[in-house]
Amino acid sequence: MTLRAACCCARVIPSGKTGHVVSKSELMESVWPGLFVTEDSLTQGVRELRKALRDDSQSIIRTVSGRGYLLSPLGAPARPPSDLPSVAVLRFTNEGDATDTPLVDGFAEDIVNALARFRTAVVLARNSSFSFASEDPGNWTEVGRRLGATFLVRGRMGLRDGTVRVAVNLIEAANGAVLWGEKFTASGSAVFDMQEEIALRVTNRLVARLDDAGLTRARPKPPASLAAYELLLKGLVHLRGYGADDNQAARNYFAAAVTKDTHYALARSYLAFADLIIGDYGMAPPEVLADIVEQARFAVGLAPEEPRCHRILAQALLCTRTYDAAERHFRRSYDLNPFDADTIAQIGYLLAIRGKPFEALTWIDKAVQINPIHPDWYHSDRAFAQYAAGDYKGAVVSWSMLPMTSAVRLTWLAAAQAKLGNQDAVSRLVSELKRIAPSYTPLESIRASMLYEHESDADHLLDGVAKALMMWSAA
Repeated sequence: MTLRAACCCARVIPSGKTGHVVSKSELMESVWPGLFVTEDSLTQGVRELRKALRDDSQSIIRTVSGRGYLLSPLGAPARPPSDLPSVAVLRFTNEGDATDTPLVDGFAEDIVNALARFRTAVVLARNSSFSFASEDPGNWTEVGRRLGATFLVRGRMGLRDGTVRVAVNLIEAANGAVLWGEKFTASGSAVFDMQEEIALRVTNRLVARLDDAGLTRARPKPPASLAAYELLLKGLVHLRGYGADDNQAARNYFAAAVTKDTHYALARSYLAFADLIIGDYGMAPPEVLADIVEQARFAVGLAPEEPRCHRILAQALLCTRTYDAAERHFRRSYDLNPFDADTIAQIGYLLAIRGKPFEALTWIDKAVQINPIHPDWYHSDRAFAQYAAGDYKGAVVSWSMLPMTSAVRLTWLAAAQAKLGNQDAVSRLVSELKRIAPSYTPLESIRASMLYEHESDADHLLDGVAKALMMWSAA
């Protein structure tokens, strides 16, 4: 390696700086302090460094258009091994009253979570697998193909006089063969043991051996009350809704669940999360955020092995700009359930906030792999990382997949279009923004809501917003 390449290496690959963009001016000042050199010298140094690293594809040191260079991260999540089976738990059929649907859906979702803890199969996320119902008389091979699943779990559930009856089948997607089927009956808190038993039976059909002791340690403590569990599930239905009153309705159900069982950690976590949403995340007053963090932290103390509690605490900590602690709890959530696609996507968002957009995109790609029929906010998280990485075309594509019904989304998309110099698109977007939110001030609002750790990343987005406003004014 030449001296020039070694100097570049020392600056491009500093300890702990993988995933960060280093500007050309910063590199030149570091490698040749006090000297006047042209960009050609820097380009040659990077070229020699790539040659020394055998990085002909530029996959190790990436050029970020208009910004500088970036060392690709080494700590991104590994893709699931190809020899692991993949399992999709389809939406269970409700054989009881329509009012029992939240309980039936929640029961099946908890089987998804239980299966994921075994780490012996790639478990597809609820959003994707629940797109197909268990009673559909369709082609199971086609369902498996669309979901990317090797095996399908279908089930029926009925609740009568306090007794839960469940019938479950495991289907091989390639040929539609039923590999296993069984019926279960339970009452009261024994329902939670039944969920675990179903997950264990399914997993035993997929692998030859299980570490039972390890699985026992990993199992989160179930609620003491079936009534509290039902209230939590009803709250989750509203939390996933888009009605004007859904978030408050969700909060009411979570609060009622906590009243039924004061040590129900997951209900406490979701109560804190509902307050975070109602408070508009990082825009909530500091005292409100402090209370939310305290409640979420208390829930983690009640159930330290429940990954969703760690994820919600991480989201609250991120809104307080406590970056290291937020990342620690996100990664703990991932360690506890490496197939929770929402956690994986949110780790991607966190990394984009922390100035590591390329690493962020790797995580978001994995989330989409596990959850191909994902909620819309995955597009937003991807676009956020793409913009930070200087991939403005990609950001436009991702943001364009979202309904342009909010001032914030219109502002983000206009910023990306402005970076591309698309005058017509910018004019159309800003005009629509002015129409739906005439009192909205893009620069001030974006500046107040940004969670970026580094000022340079914040300036990068604000520059796009300012450019969009100038292009609109000049039109």
